[in-house]
Amino acid sequence: MSENIQNFLIGLWQNAPLMAAISAIVLAQALKVPIEYLQHRQWNLHKAVDAGGMPSAHAAGVAALTTTLAYVVGPSSPVFATAVVFTAIVMYDAGGIRRHAGEHAVLLNRLAMEIARSGINLEPSATSEGERLKEILGHEPREVLVGAAIGVVIGIVFGKWW
Repeated sequence: MSENIQNFLIGLWQNAPLMAAISAIVLAQALKVPIEYLQHRQWNLHKAVDAGGMPSAHAAGVAALTTTLAYVVGPSSPVFATAVVFTAIVMYDAGGIRRHAGEHAVLLNRLAMEIARSGINLEPSATSEGERLKEILGHEPREVLVGAAIGVVIGIVFGKWW
């Protein structure tokens, strides 16, 4: 491995905000599996890579990034200010716009099924099971808040000790 690549990888590893964000995302995604089991009493390993659900990995990642940046660059830094705005936008999007898009997908899928049952002939791909819209896209506000709390805790840990 060339020295440049090695230095690059070491630099990534030593980047506390980046490592905090990645760790928060991975932890939040991993937590979705046991939480799904507790809610529905069946294991669904696909939840580890699925969007939506409890907790929000989006919120966890940006909260960890921003919290760690508060330690690394300080709260008066323009980089920290940028991260705060970025975090607010991502969390709003995860709990608002993306959630509403998922609710629209539920209605559109239901409408497509009713049209297919009524005998109206549509394009075959429009009514096939494989072409259904993804319904779980965003998060409920509590899922965003739990994800953010996970991110803040991880951000504090990485900010103080990484």
